[in-house]
Amino acid sequence: MTPVQESLVVLAIILVIARFIKRGSGILQKFFIPSSLVAGVIGLILGPQVLETIPLQITTEWAKLPKYLINIVFAGLFLGRVIPDRQKIWRMAGPMIAFGNVLAWGQYVIGALLTMFLLVPVFNASPLTGALIEVSFEGGHGTAAGLSPTFEQLGWQEGTDIALTLATISLISAILIGVFFVNWHNRHASNHKARQAELARREKQMIRSGYNLLRLGEKLSTNPKAIIINLVAFALSIGIGWLLWQGLIIGEEFILGGLTDIRFFKYLPMFPLAMIGGIILQMLLRKAGKQTLIQRRTAEIINAIALDILIASAVATISLSVLSDKLPIIIILSVAGIAWIVFGFVVLAPAMFRSHWFEKGLTNMGQSMGMTATGLLLQRLADPSNKSKARESFAYKQLVFEPFMGGGIVTASAVIVIHEFGLTTVLVGSSIITVFWLLLGLHLGIKHQRS
Repeated sequence: MTPVQESLVVLAIILVIARFIKRGSGILQKFFIPSSLVAGVIGLILGPQVLETIPLQITTEWAKLPKYLINIVFAGLFLGRVIPDRQKIWRMAGPMIAFGNVLAWGQYVIGALLTMFLLVPVFNASPLTGALIEVSFEGGHGTAAGLSPTFEQLGWQEGTDIALTLATISLISAILIGVFFVNWHNRHASNHKARQAELARREKQMIRSGYNLLRLGEKLSTNPKAIIINLVAFALSIGIGWLLWQGLIIGEEFILGGLTDIRFFKYLPMFPLAMIGGIILQMLLRKAGKQTLIQRRTAEIINAIALDILIASAVATISLSVLSDKLPIIIILSVAGIAWIVFGFVVLAPAMFRSHWFEKGLTNMGQSMGMTATGLLLQRLADPSNKSKARESFAYKQLVFEPFMGGGIVTASAVIVIHEFGLTTVLVGSSIITVFWLLLGLHLGIKHQRS
């Protein structure tokens, strides 16, 4: 067995063990801690940095997985989805789009301010630290791990370890804070007992949710064509993304070759372009009337499996020595990021959502501190019958939001912009954009209230 095969077998065993541990742990179930995160912690403890049970050659192979898996995760974000026209998206999700952008761009403002005036002069941090709150909080583990090649090219390998740790802290904080707010909201509702009973029932249902590998295996044996078509769609999306990426690199070199040494696209990771490749493929299939070829549920399962493996392998290979050296930076960024998003939920959401602000704001808070799944999880806990229609608004918002923020083009580019143009450029630009989305969101809130 080759080292690659051996490493995958060991990782698969750890993921299965983590699922059984979560199934037997009331605390992990109550707070919806992902089994992939549990698997990553198990791998880290058993690895060469702690107990040395798992040899270095296996964890070395694990460290290579995220930069490939992230392309699969992002390639499938829009496969099998119905992409509506722009007017319908804005009508359904205008305030959501504005609020989500305020939270995301504000993370750059806070990160840049802290880095410029505290982290660089006091803790000798890298200027690239200014992008990490948005990369880790909004982007999550996938984006943090996917940017590893960019961090390495820019000479800041420790950025991946810091970003992954921040992503872990933000994800756990999102769940704990979100569940706290849901319980607080229910206690202050007129039908308190009924809401608490519904919440308990919904929590049990959410614990049992997730993809089922046995069902996927059954589908593979009974309807292999559907699985193969989805896998081909993923491969085509990644291939289109790679062609776009190479075209941008060649075009940039051709245009700027004799003018300046500044380069942008050679540092850009491929995963946001794989996402664009998926969008292009989905639009081509729609024009050809073949959009039903790709089954959305199957694409989501493939995505979920890739993300689970990605999170487990990335967390298991975090450098503990880097974390001990950078602990003050991690604490400061964590507290600042959490404080900003909670402030946005408590103060800004009521002004920008004039109806069902709690449910809609909570959904965005969950995503901004965890990932898309966390936002939807909190929305289902707060509004199980979806009376607020927050689920549809959030889905439409993601169609506009994800190509740019939370792992999109802007998230993947911010570190490069800081490297090439400095923190001041990012601070000024992100401040202007944050104010723009804030004013637009407040305007939409007032307009909605009048109507």
